Amino acid sequence: MQCSAPRDARHRLLFRDFQVEATAFLHEIVATADALRDARSFDGEPALHFGAPWRLLRAIERCGGAPNFSDLGRLLDISRQAARELALKAAEQRLVELFPAHDDRRALQVMLTPHGRNELEAQRMPQLAWLLTLLNGLEPPRMRATNHVLRVLRLRLERDERDRRRAVSAASARRW
Repeated sequence: MQCSAPRDARHRLLFRDFQVEATAFLHEIVATADALRDARSFDGEPALHFGAPWRLLRAIERCGGAPNFSDLGRLLDISRQAARELALKAAEQRLVELFPAHDDRRALQVMLTPHGRNELEAQRMPQLAWLLTLLNGLEPPRMRATNHVLRVLRLRLERDERDRRRAVSAASARRW
């Protein structure tokens, strides 16, 4: 009978190395996201738009319809009241239009205006000079590979969150 202790120790070291490397990788993603959120283009304006108004417009676009304040709150993971305040501010800027829901005239739905769609499209494209400076030396195949890795991670996280919410919902339903 052969002793497996050295092999087990080697496996533990390999997994430990993997854990350290994977954790550093995830922390680098978060640090990069934070830096991108704070980045300024050459004119001093935000290079990318991640603020609440832009998140609101992207959420409305993603849902593909005209959500109400509660729907927006769920999409943005904020309260209905906070979603309402964001929508009202966006309506003042003519980025969205508010109108009564067909099934409940007391509820308001939110829809992107043509001006809001134009602004959303414009904010998606950072200044070319800033973009070229930032990505200088990165070849498109490497960017595509990195994009693939980030997309896989995002989709797994989204799936895990959906599964977690379903489990919590099912557990609370069983209690009743």
